[in-house]
Amino acid sequence: MKREPSNEAAGCRQGDAPDWEAWLDAHGARLLLYARQQTRTEADAEDLLQTALVQLVRTVEGGKFRMSSAQWPAYVISCIRRDACDLYRADRRCRASAAEAAEVAPKVHEDTPWLTSAADAAHDRLCLETALRAMRPDYAEVVVLRVWQELSFREIAEILGEPMPTIASRYRAAMQMLRQQLTPDFLDFS
Repeated sequence: MKREPSNEAAGCRQGDAPDWEAWLDAHGARLLLYARQQTRTEADAEDLLQTALVQLVRTVEGGKFRMSSAQWPAYVISCIRRDACDLYRADRRCRASAAEAAEVAPKVHEDTPWLTSAADAAHDRLCLETALRAMRPDYAEVVVLRVWQELSFREIAEILGEPMPTIASRYRAAMQMLRQQLTPDFLDFS
């Protein structure tokens, strides 16, 4: 059965054109956060996000996106992840394995803050970024997707191509690491 794309998350009624500007205002910062985690430079992160957004717009406006607009962020994340892999294959002449790619992740954006919300104190942001960068990249990726992208374990498993119990296990382990490294006052989100 064919489902029409739902535009409620984009601020428009069924049949109307999506309000892309409103949708980007609502989701752009979180998507850029994910792109930053997947790349080495701010410019690469912005390029990947822009490319993914163009793919989303073309897919939705071409009538090829059959899920609700609530699934648009997951689609963009999948595009970012795929394009980041392609970018680094080209840069590194086809990495031998995904494990090698994960080894460079802790060096990602050491000078660029991941969390840029005005509400975040600089010290808290630094503590959290340091803790996330110190953990295994596959653990940090699950935390970012779960906490800041607000994706379900099922959605994360689909994006990463991993079993859902593995994703849940990584999340629990990562949260335990954060609890051990950060002060109790800081951990209001858990």
